[in-house]
Amino acid sequence: MKRVLLTIPAFLLVIGMFLTILMGLVRITLMIGEISFGIARVAAWCGELALGVVLLLSAVWIATHMAVWIFGPAAGFERAGISS
Repeated sequence: MKRVLLTIPAFLLVIGMFLTILMGLVRITLMIGEISFGIARVAAWCGELALGVVLLLSAVWIATHMAVWIFGPAAGFERAGISS
């Protein structure tokens, strides 16, 4: 029952993170489109690309760790056949 109750807010949090990141990246893309100077535009585009990769990978990392935390084995539980 605990897993079901934790899954709902975790799912909402992950969806909120991804939507916030994507809305921010769209806003940055629109700002970059207004830059007229070529070198500054290329630099801004590279910065946006790097920021997008870092933000999206960190959101995937957080979502994965939340899933492992919720659905992982209980504390003190040892897997069969593996001695420590």
